[in-house]
Amino acid sequence: MNETAQLNFALADVLQTFDPYKAGEGFYDTEMADTIYAVHEEDDAEKLAAKIRRIYEHSFDAAMPGGDPIQLAKTLLSIKHNHSCSL
Repeated sequence: MNETAQLNFALADVLQTFDPYKAGEGFYDTEMADTIYAVHEEDDAEKLAAKIRRIYEHSFDAAMPGGDPIQLAKTLLSIKHNHSCSL
């Protein structure tokens, strides 16, 4: 498995537990894919958190009622940076 695929699986593992709309784990496949793409494009936690919020709010056409996109962004970027350092 290549490095990008390994990183994507690690990011997906974290995103599986992010459930801001209380729809149930594993419900957010489209949002997860969009968020993983955003992680590859962004290195700033606040900007990534804003993108995450936009992704989820666009899908649900409602303000995000739960979750902490800033903490999620920090976690995802930590995984990205630690993964790239271990290559």
